[in-house]
Amino acid sequence: MLGSIRWNLVLGLAGMLLTFFFSLGNNGFAVSCLRALYAFAAFFAAGWLLRGALQLIVASAETERAGRLAGESPEVGALVDLRTPDDESEMSEMLKAQREAGRPGEPEAAEFRPLEPKRVFSIESKDPEELAQVVRTMVQDDEK
Repeated sequence: MLGSIRWNLVLGLAGMLLTFFFSLGNNGFAVSCLRALYAFAAFFAAGWLLRGALQLIVASAETERAGRLAGESPEVGALVDLRTPDDESEMSEMLKAQREAGRPGEPEAAEFRPLEPKRVFSIESKDPEELAQVVRTMVQDDEK
């Protein structure tokens, strides 16, 4: 562990005193002492966990530094390359293919043509009575 148990004791005592004095204004002496004891245990355990986490961080940093000093290459996947590949050559090829698809000898291919979707249904051959009935039905449905 990093440091000594004194750090845990100091952190525990500081938490205990703070809890005792803040609790004393709203609670009795016995309840404040009990809460201060619980706070000491909680802060002592938190200090223990903090020391353990710091020990792991320091140990991994020292291992990494020792590996670099020994000339070892970093393991595969340890480093991330955040650069994107250069796509300019692919983009220019796509634009060139699109230009050649228009072909200057065929002006019809290069002209704009609006989209002409197929008709789903046609009302030209329907009976006017049937169309009127459909409209009446739709109006009645909207009124409901």
